[in-house]
Amino acid sequence: MKKLLMTLLTGLTLLVMTACGTADTEDQASSDNPENGTSEVAEENNDAVDENEASEETETNDAAETEDQATTENDREVITEETTFNGVVDTHSIEVQNESDVLVLQTLDPGVADIDFQAVEAGTPVIIHYYQNENDQNILTEFEIQ
Repeated sequence: MKKLLMTLLTGLTLLVMTACGTADTEDQASSDNPENGTSEVAEENNDAVDENEASEETETNDAAETEDQATTENDREVITEETTFNGVVDTHSIEVQNESDVLVLQTLDPGVADIDFQAVEAGTPVIIHYYQNENDQNILTEFEIQ
């Protein structure tokens, strides 16, 4: 009886684990199979380019009206803001305050990797250049003390 129960529980566990692991299979299949995924990826890239062009036109108009400036470098929107340096959050993040928000910026970009943020005093006015990556993290690319 115990053997039958253990066999059923093992089978049920394997069934549940297998069913839970199939959610990403369709996405992986299209990206792993170049014959199926190539046209889909190309269409997605074309759609993304069209959306980027439309959003860039809107942002260009908005940038002229506001203090913040947005430019495109290497297919990413780089935002420039005048902020106040608050301090170092951890070994790879800093915190700044703009007019309305507190921003945490990742400092792993090669353009700012050599800056000693520990030496910058809290309350120092700075100009930052950053972009948001695919995980909505703010990545600092340039840091200028005013």
